[in-house]
Amino acid sequence: MKISVGLVISWILKALMVLLILMAVSRGSWTWVLSGIIALLLCMVPTLVNWKWKDTVPMAIDIFVTLALLIHFGGEVTAAYFILPHYDTVAHFTSSLLIACIAFVAIYSLDRYWGGLSMDIYVMAFFVVIMAMAIGVIWEFMEWGSDLLSGGWAQRGNQDTMGDLLIDTLGGILMAIIGVLLVKRGKMGKATEGIGKVIGSTGQKKKE
Repeated sequence: MKISVGLVISWILKALMVLLILMAVSRGSWTWVLSGIIALLLCMVPTLVNWKWKDTVPMAIDIFVTLALLIHFGGEVTAAYFILPHYDTVAHFTSSLLIACIAFVAIYSLDRYWGGLSMDIYVMAFFVVIMAMAIGVIWEFMEWGSDLLSGGWAQRGNQDTMGDLLIDTLGGILMAIIGVLLVKRGKMGKATEGIGKVIGSTGQKKKE
């Protein structure tokens, strides 16, 4: 695997994740230790995929996945959610960018390399925004259910919930705009060439 700036950033973020897990171990917070290990394994998925199928997953997704999980896990271990103002906002915004990025790359790749889908880039952008909003709603339902079962305080009232959903929507809109610009400048096509090779290897005919 070629060493690049993106790859170095990715491994630095993963190293920080390991340090947070060790911090949880030193405190005897075994629930967070388990959560951290799961998060670290999820962070490794794009790296392992790229190791198996060279440059399949764009580096931006690798970094986004690691960063989003690091922010969420780090916020719990260090209590940053409760100490730092607007930390929850940053966490939601990062996650919405990640979801929208994955959605745009997936849809664009299918449209470009698979014969079974044809979609205008602006329709892609609309779908990406809707996807980010939908995942945000599902996340709020999960927080609500967690509060009911554990007596926690993940949802701090209607204003907090609506604020989170607004941030999720803004993240989706921003990534949709970035995605359209990347497509128009030809950079999205270059970034997804590895995915195109994988789709092509399945025997599916590429679109003309």
